[in-house]
Amino acid sequence: MTRTSVDTTKTVLAEFDSAWRDDVPVFGCCRKSVATAVEGVDLVEIAALDVSARVKALRDAVEAEQPGHLSAHRCCSGHLANLAFDLPELVAPVSTD
Repeated sequence: MTRTSVDTTKTVLAEFDSAWRDDVPVFGCCRKSVATAVEGVDLVEIAALDVSARVKALRDAVEAEQPGHLSAHRCCSGHLANLAFDLPELVAPVSTD
């Protein structure tokens, strides 16, 4: 169940709609991992944490639903780490409206 507003969720997921994000390919497994992470956390809440805590929260959400997936899919791990770095900027415009 999503704990984040629909607008924030759409904003974050839209970042992974394209075939590439930040010069890195976005595969179907990556989109699924990002969606799983987004559904498993409150994005606005974790955006306020330090980057290491954000990475851990996103990874933990995926691990809970897809155990071992991130160990086998470095592509997904990379996108979650990038999302953790970008999250404050992604949620700020939506959360202030």
